[in-house]
Amino acid sequence: MIRALCLSSYILYLSVTMLFAGDPESQATVESVRAIENHWARAFVTGDTAYLQSLLADDYVSVNQSGRARPKSEIIALAMKVAASPNPPKPIKSTSTIVVRGNAAISTDIGESDASVDLFYYEGGRWHAWCSQHTLVKPSAAGPSEQSGRPTNAMNKDYEQTNQGNR
Repeated sequence: MIRALCLSSYILYLSVTMLFAGDPESQATVESVRAIENHWARAFVTGDTAYLQSLLADDYVSVNQSGRARPKSEIIALAMKVAASPNPPKPIKSTSTIVVRGNAAISTDIGESDASVDLFYYEGGRWHAWCSQHTLVKPSAAGPSEQSGRPTNAMNKDYEQTNQGNR
């Protein structure tokens, strides 16, 4: 009886492990956070509210370049507005620097016109976005060729363009 119980437990463990191994967003790794950043950008510009609802923590807050804090509900509403626009932007693949320490991750990106930071926590077998901060970056006196050369994060740029009149 004990042998059968142990064997059943082991088979269940292997099944669950194989199930989650196929999901690139379910591991506590840099690669998973990068996959999430890319999925998040796609979800924002396509209005994938189900994904945003599951990714963003209930107390998620995003601080835009003007210093205005917006809760999860406003970010999701904004994603729907961006997706409904006549020419929604194309998401840009993440080139962020990502560091994972235990159950926490930080993703930082510096573009030509802004810098952004996303903080995540890993709980229940998946990552949750806890907060984001976006800050304007002054162009260098040497010009764009000496900067990162990476495009501004599409999500942040559209976030600012869409809400210029709402500040």
